Amino acid sequence: MRSLLDARRVAAGLGVLVVFLTACTTQGAKQPGRGPDLAQPASSQPAQGQGQTAGSGSLTPPGTHLAFGGAATVGWVPPSQDTGTGAHHGIKLKVTVVSIQKGTMADFRNVELNGNQRSSTPYYVQLRVTALSDATVPKDSDPAITFTAIDDRGQEQQSITFLGTFSRCDDPTPPKQLVSGKTYQSCLAYLIPGGGSIQKVQWDNGPAAANAVTPYFDRPIVWG
Repeated sequence: MRSLLDARRVAAGLGVLVVFLTACTTQGAKQPGRGPDLAQPASSQPAQGQGQTAGSGSLTPPGTHLAFGGAATVGWVPPSQDTGTGAHHGIKLKVTVVSIQKGTMADFRNVELNGNQRSSTPYYVQLRVTALSDATVPKDSDPAITFTAIDDRGQEQQSITFLGTFSRCDDPTPPKQLVSGKTYQSCLAYLIPGGGSIQKVQWDNGPAAANAVTPYFDRPIVWG
C-alpha cells in the first residue's frame, strides 16, 4: 500500500512521475531511527550467473552481473546517511530483482494519466529484500527505490509514485524496523514512451571510504 504523501521518493531527492488514483487509502507517516549494520564490499573479482551471492561475511563485488532471481548481498546507505565527506557504512541486505513484467494500459483504468502517458507501455519490476541484521530504517527511506531500471536505449527510467494503492504493482511501505532474516516484497512501476522497454535493473548504492564515491557507482550490480 502506498502512502497518500509518499514522501519516501521526495525525501530521497529523486525525480519521479506522480500519478493519481481515483480512490486511494492513506497511511501514517514513518518514524525516524538509527542503528545500521556496518558492511564493506569484498575485494574479489565480479561474478556472473544465476543466483550467485557473496558469502555472509562480505558483499557482492561491484560489477557483478546476475540473472533475474539471483540474489546480491549489499550494504545499503540510506540517503539521509549518504552525506558529508566521511566514510559511509551500510545496512546489510540481500536484494533480488525477481522479474521484469510488461503490462497493458488496462492496468491503469483507475489512474489519471495525460495523453503522452497513455501512449506509453507499462513495465513492472518485482523486487525482494531480506534483512541480514536488525536495523532501524531511517525516516522516509526505502531500499526498494535504490534500484535503477535501464531501458533498451541504455537510459535510466523514473519509477511512478502513486497517490494511493495500485494493486497491479504494489509497493508497500517499508518496515520501520528490519529484522534479521525477514523478507519483504516490493514492486516498481514504469511508463516507457516510444515503444521502448526495460531491459535490466541495477544497484549502484554501497559503502564508501572517506572522501570517496562508492565503487558501485561506476560498477553497479546488474540484473538482466
